[in-house]
Amino acid sequence: MTKQNKIIKRTTDLIGSCIGVVFLSWLIILLIIFATFDTKSFGLFTQKRIGYLGKDVLIFKIRTMKINNSITSTVTTSDDIRLTNFGKFLRKYKLDELPQLFNVLFGQMSFVGPRPDVSGFA
Repeated sequence: MTKQNKIIKRTTDLIGSCIGVVFLSWLIILLIIFATFDTKSFGLFTQKRIGYLGKDVLIFKIRTMKINNSITSTVTTSDDIRLTNFGKFLRKYKLDELPQLFNVLFGQMSFVGPRPDVSGFA
């Protein structure tokens, strides 16, 4: 990718994420509040991932599962017992990923390109 293409991509990411944050902040906050009541723990989920060039990135998502200390896997399936009904709804419509607009805004990920991966899978 040329330097000019990188600048265009980053500019597009900045503009898109700023617009998304401005217009969707109310929805993100509302979903975090609902997820907090639904999962009985803070509704914003953060997870350390491996980003571009192997850099650590803290990804933001809406919590969709109840905490279960007996399960330590980072891999989930659609019938995972930790998933709540509200969480299934959020995942179905990708609403749990709205807080990642902040990751795009901070330059930790992009709208287009590979997604940061869980350590061990990268």
